[in-house]
Amino acid sequence: MKPAPATTRLPYLIAAGWLITTVSLASWWLVIGLDLATQLSVAGVTPPANHFRRMFVWEGATFISLLVAGGIALVLAIRRENARRQAVEAFFMAFTHDLKTSIASIQLQAEGLHEDWPNQVPRAPIDRLLQEAVRLQIQLENSLFVAQPDGRLLTEQIAAGPAITRLAADWPDLDVRVDGQARVVADARGFDVVVRNLLQNAVVHGGAHEVHVAVSKPASGLVRLTFGDNGTGVDPSVVDRLGEPFLRPGSTSGTGVGLFVSRQIVARMHGALRFLPAEGRGLTVQLDLPGGN
Repeated sequence: MKPAPATTRLPYLIAAGWLITTVSLASWWLVIGLDLATQLSVAGVTPPANHFRRMFVWEGATFISLLVAGGIALVLAIRRENARRQAVEAFFMAFTHDLKTSIASIQLQAEGLHEDWPNQVPRAPIDRLLQEAVRLQIQLENSLFVAQPDGRLLTEQIAAGPAITRLAADWPDLDVRVDGQARVVADARGFDVVVRNLLQNAVVHGGAHEVHVAVSKPASGLVRLTFGDNGTGVDPSVVDRLGEPFLRPGSTSGTGVGLFVSRQIVARMHGALRFLPAEGRGLTVQLDLPGGN
């Protein structure tokens, strides 16, 4: 049997700590009360000391029983909540897996039609279908990260240039150039989500046709990927706010979840994501990640 994750054990540890602490304090109060009753008996205080002893015993036993019952109820509630959460996660993962498979199948079929049809046949509907399939894939991945903000990230060394070139194939009309090579230490799925969101933002919201990615190493152990596009850019007054949830800096903007999720993922990968106003047209995005060997 696999050991429970730390995030799953933590509520049980807190409940156990609370139960032990409160029962210990109540027991100490009972011991002091009984000792006080004994001292009153020796001093000959009325009413008799047995009266105080019975009072402390009954009140103390009731108090401790209530604390134990509350602790047990708390543990049972945590267990029931964990079972419900695991069931929801299992359903959500199974559902999204099937949905991703269906979207990938639609995209593959559309790409096949795009290649097989003669050049003179209008391809606008197929192009729109491909664009919608890519958009759905991005939204699905963003939703998965939003639904699991504390999900595990598996870091590995990724060749940044080839990975970006591979992802850019989803936008055939976008010219993506990568200058420089380096390996970054990141979660492969998280890295893909961040790059997809940045390219999607440049195409859909910036209307860009070209994206230039410069790979550099500004500091020891750090790799910087600078994305620059030739799109319309954004108002300089809101550049610093990009990445906030539900921010709509323009009429073509979506919910803003994509850039928000990207910032969260990069932070969890011990990196940084910054948005800078470009000189002239477009937007500049700096993605800093730990460098590999």
